[in-house]
Amino acid sequence: MSTTTLSSTLSSSASLRLNRNASYHSTRVVDSITSVHSFISRWDPQTSVSSGFLRATTHLHSYLLHVARSASRSAHHELIRTNFILQSAMSRLDQELKNHLMSITDAHSTPEAISTVSSIVQTMISTGYGEECLNTYQSIRRSAVTSQLTEFGFDLSTYLSKNLAKLKWDKLEIMIKSWIDAAPVAFHSIFSNERQLSDRIFVSSQESVRDAIFESIVYDTASKLLSFPELVAIHVRRSPEKLFRLLDVYDALSDILPDIKSSFKSFPASEVQQKAISSLKKLSDAVQGTLSDLEKAIRKNRVKPRVAAPGGALLPLTRYMMNYLISLSDYDNSINAIESNMTPDPTKYNSSAFESSDNLQDSPASIRIARLLLVLVQKLESKAESYRDNSLSYLFLTNNVNYMINKVETSRLNNILGEEWVVAHISKVRRYVEGHLRSGWASVYAALPVKEKEAVDRIQRFETIFQKVLEEREGWVVIDAAMREEIRLLVEAMVVPPYSCWYRAYQGNATVRFSPHDVAKQIAMLYEGLNSGSSSGSGSAKFLRRFGRYLRRKGTDSSVRYQIENEDAQSRKLSLQYQTRYDIGHHGELSFRYQIKRGNSVQYM
Repeated sequence: MSTTTLSSTLSSSASLRLNRNASYHSTRVVDSITSVHSFISRWDPQTSVSSGFLRATTHLHSYLLHVARSASRSAHHELIRTNFILQSAMSRLDQELKNHLMSITDAHSTPEAISTVSSIVQTMISTGYGEECLNTYQSIRRSAVTSQLTEFGFDLSTYLSKNLAKLKWDKLEIMIKSWIDAAPVAFHSIFSNERQLSDRIFVSSQESVRDAIFESIVYDTASKLLSFPELVAIHVRRSPEKLFRLLDVYDALSDILPDIKSSFKSFPASEVQQKAISSLKKLSDAVQGTLSDLEKAIRKNRVKPRVAAPGGALLPLTRYMMNYLISLSDYDNSINAIESNMTPDPTKYNSSAFESSDNLQDSPASIRIARLLLVLVQKLESKAESYRDNSLSYLFLTNNVNYMINKVETSRLNNILGEEWVVAHISKVRRYVEGHLRSGWASVYAALPVKEKEAVDRIQRFETIFQKVLEEREGWVVIDAAMREEIRLLVEAMVVPPYSCWYRAYQGNATVRFSPHDVAKQIAMLYEGLNSGSSSGSGSAKFLRRFGRYLRRKGTDSSVRYQIENEDAQSRKLSLQYQTRYDIGHHGELSFRYQIKRGNSVQYM
């Protein structure tokens, strides 16, 4: 609604309250003119306008309407004189309105100041100066709204450039942060207070008129504020690092959407709603596009040199992605909202990526994150093929997937993905460990003599292979301390007990370089050396709770103690026994069976 149309509506409603049939006595008219002249001649900007002057002005306007209906010549001269006096009075009132409006910050200003402005406004409207009144009111209040936004560092004049793509990211990020700070305050507070102020000042006007006045003040500002997220979504170049700022903008806009819907109802203000909804849609598209690009980037990732990571260490991509997904997990509600209508179909992946939790179907965020983790595991398995030694390939997978598990368990990802995801990937790690043992140590066990007549030749072969394996594993890495101990104990269980049996039986028949103690010591020294130089911290503690901390005891079987760290820092001792079944000659592989004995119950891991 234009200012002219709005003022006409205001004047029409005000004129209905005038008594045009009232008789105008000359004494009353003279008193009104005298009062107006007195106010104008003694006008002081620091002095509040008197109610008597406002009444006199209203009477003067009523007299003007009365004179205008007369056709006499004298009435014409009286009309000109009265109109001139009224214009002078309105000019002063307009200045009064400006002064008082400048002193009002919002709807919570002093009741006296708001009451005075309301009286001036009603007088100007009722005397036919509604357009001048609205122009003054709108100009000052628009400036006040803009000034309040500027206090938050958000300058509408510079933030609406369509050249956002050309800005450096650090500058654009500052602009985004300013918008995130300013927009909620604008829609939660500034605009809300502005509506309350309009309602209190134009209290005598119809509700539709008050709505139109409020919207005429904030419409342009609100539209410009809501244009910024749309420009960000369209023009900002997509990259994983910028996704979080897109989500921040999406969250902020989602939070203020109810206020937008309640404050901007009528046309054209309803266009503000549509702009907000449109901006949310474009931000959703940008977020989904960025996540899809991230998935493609993982698949295409190429690492130089040729091997995935020296010594089977942690791949930089793994560390980056897990830290990235932990940050992304803070936005799971936003991702759920964004992808609620575009949930990926797990059946199109030729892998059991989503076998880890039946609940993934209920959460678009968990499906999206599980999907990215699946792609990461697939990439790790692909990179593992770059190692010439299969045992090192399995060690690389063990390090990286175990790192993923630790990160999931110690973050919000655990709640999003569910315990079944963790269990499924622990099983993967076990298979990798078994693969590492099978391909790396089975040849050592196979070299042990099984017949007395083979003792000399076989023991020399065992010593050669054992020494070679130790030398080849120099530089290999097991990044998790608990995992390192787990593998060491498994290797000892595989090699030392059968070697001890042979040693006791045949040591007098051949020259033997290594005693069982020497073999165990060499293995221990090897795995003490397979240290990345860094600890996984709380991730290791988690691993201890899952797999146990092993301490050797006497006996032909390898027995260990399993120590649990509970939340109260009280530990319970359990007995864990595992039996090794050697079937290399027949099956060419080694399988392990783990048992946890807790009292009379037996649980299989």
